[in-house]
Amino acid sequence: MKPSPAAMERHAYQISHLISAFTVPMMRKLYREFDGDMVQILVLGEISLHNVSQFFRKGGAEVPEKLLDDVARRGRVLQPCNVLSISEATGIPRETVRRKVAQLIEKGWLERDEHKRLIVRRGSGERFVRANGRTALEVLELAARIQALLHPADSEHD
Repeated sequence: MKPSPAAMERHAYQISHLISAFTVPMMRKLYREFDGDMVQILVLGEISLHNVSQFFRKGGAEVPEKLLDDVARRGRVLQPCNVLSISEATGIPRETVRRKVAQLIEKGWLERDEHKRLIVRRGSGERFVRANGRTALEVLELAARIQALLHPADSEHD
């Protein structure tokens, strides 16, 4: 059941607080992980998202995700991108994206394929696996708290 606009409005500040209590600590962790460079986080995130989106759109949810780490198959399952597409997707100037990509390549997070397109380096995501598991549980908890707020069991009808 979709929450009513009245319920959303009535609890707007509490919803904002719950969402902020989730996002701010997550952003703090990423800020520390990337030495305060939030633009690097955006660039890496956008490239990662672009690389794997095609895999999951084309049925990747039904096949083993380990294919994403298979050296022989990565070129077929990942969708490479370039600096221009990342600049357009994020709104970050192309030259800034180019510099951030160079830094991320130097750090070992990204690499270029045989056509000089960008892909996340194999194994880069492994350091986020445990954190992503915790984050998924936190998202579920956040969703449950907002759901309970907007749809209490003994709710009055708006």
